[in-house]
Amino acid sequence: MTALRLSDAQAAELAALGEAAWPREACALLIGDAGLRVSEIVPAANVSTDPEREFELDPAMHIATLRRLRESGGTNLIIGHWHSHPNGRDEPSAKDAAMVSDPGLVWLITAVHDGRALPLRAFRAIQQGDGFGFTPLMIEQD
Repeated sequence: MTALRLSDAQAAELAALGEAAWPREACALLIGDAGLRVSEIVPAANVSTDPEREFELDPAMHIATLRRLRESGGTNLIIGHWHSHPNGRDEPSAKDAAMVSDPGLVWLITAVHDGRALPLRAFRAIQQGDGFGFTPLMIEQD
């Protein structure tokens, strides 16, 4: 099973995003290669009508990111997304499972309790309504 790999600076960036958004959910796209090495984090506005309980990535930013990656001609692609769970669990919720639209993407989650981020956990979406499988996570020193 391929591990999702990111740097400790990227992990710290995600923790800071989650803490800054608390008590709302924060979200971002994860850009990387087919080997699941994260090369870029693209923070996104959470445009959900209930941002304290769910997230919805800004679709305009998502489309702009897809366009930029396609036009660059490189090998990077959207390999998943990250979001925070304010005062929640560090695993996908039933609402998350219902939102799966692209099976195979990695879902990286940070629980943020009382404004403080806990360690990251990674999952891979199976398909809408079928839940998630655990994905190993490697945080590498810069």
